[in-house]
Amino acid sequence: MQSFTDEHLEFICTVAHHLYSIPFYYFGEHDKLHYRIPVNIEHNPLFSSDHEMIAALFDGTEDRRYPIIRETVYLEKFFAINLFADDQRIGRLVAGPVIHFKMTESIIHVTLSDLLTKANNKELSVYYDHVPVMSNYTFINFAMVVYFMLYQEQLTLADVLGNLEKDDWRKAALEIEHPYHQIMDARQNNLIHTEMHKEKKLLDYIRLGRMDKVLETFHSIHKQGKKSVLSKTSYVRSQKNLAISLITLATRAAVEGGVFQEIAYNLSDLYILKLEELTDSKAVDDLMEDALLDFTKRVEHSKKNKYSKPINICQDYIFNHLHERITIARLAELTSLHPNYLSNLFKKEVGISISQFILKTKIEEAQNLLTYSNYSLAEIATLLNFNDQSYFAKVFKTYTGCTPKQFKDQK
Repeated sequence: MQSFTDEHLEFICTVAHHLYSIPFYYFGEHDKLHYRIPVNIEHNPLFSSDHEMIAALFDGTEDRRYPIIRETVYLEKFFAINLFADDQRIGRLVAGPVIHFKMTESIIHVTLSDLLTKANNKELSVYYDHVPVMSNYTFINFAMVVYFMLYQEQLTLADVLGNLEKDDWRKAALEIEHPYHQIMDARQNNLIHTEMHKEKKLLDYIRLGRMDKVLETFHSIHKQGKKSVLSKTSYVRSQKNLAISLITLATRAAVEGGVFQEIAYNLSDLYILKLEELTDSKAVDDLMEDALLDFTKRVEHSKKNKYSKPINICQDYIFNHLHERITIARLAELTSLHPNYLSNLFKKEVGISISQFILKTKIEEAQNLLTYSNYSLAEIATLLNFNDQSYFAKVFKTYTGCTPKQFKDQK
């Protein structure tokens, strides 16, 4: 039998909040708010109260056993875990909000415009500045940790994701008109979708790293004249939606072509974020072309650098753990090779030592952070596990020829 006390639940909320600074709510029977941390949570100014918003967000989920993850129309994520004792629901814990990326003023403006909401942009910007940024993967794992603290039961990602698929918002049927009417209109106006073989050829060329052919095929597709209308309110919005679809397909093609998955998907996110800042159709088309060429160039570079399986394992691990201390002993353990043998093999295939590769990769990550984030130099140095800021600056200059500050000022 599972039993909960107010002290027990308050302790879990407090410890969990301290891990990631995510707000926590404990609702008792009849969804009465018993406890929140921090006490004065700054809630979204577009809602009258956080209590009412959370109640509406999780309405109808009282019988769910596993963590329930929901997202508001303003891109905030929450998870809820119902509390059961003797098979009777006695309350729930709610954590959130978090967002997946830093909300710039331009993204906030686009979001408000799309939702036709009248709001104070400055007030909303201040609110988003206080919302923790966390990837969906980390957020789900965090929910699993809190669930374990409550029930001492280990969940898998499949358990949580399977629960998501049961949500009504995932099952809601969309009523759309029969596509025949649109096809008929298109024929009359000589507007036909891209021929599938040309689209497939474009993705094949990305997969093969053929930059010349990608450019040729992309322009050939554009000359057909038909650009599907994916937004009835804005032509530029329609172009952006098309670009997002193409960038998504190109990302997968690049991964299949040999680009590291983490690099490809992060690159995709950056292009899509940049896309949302654009305001005219030509700029969207230019960015789409740049993205396709970038993915293809990375595939081409990847194919010139084919390494053995142990080296690929090492590089994958290094890319995915740049914010941690990476040791040769750990890499040797992952590859089941002796550290000395692995070090010699890495130097032979890659041309530089493991430690040099780690530093080089960290500096490349630092360049991305300086370009696309608002982190300070000290924060980036700490994030990438450098001993101090001066050592970080020294290594950065060794690999780039300029200091981090000079690099940032050039952007």
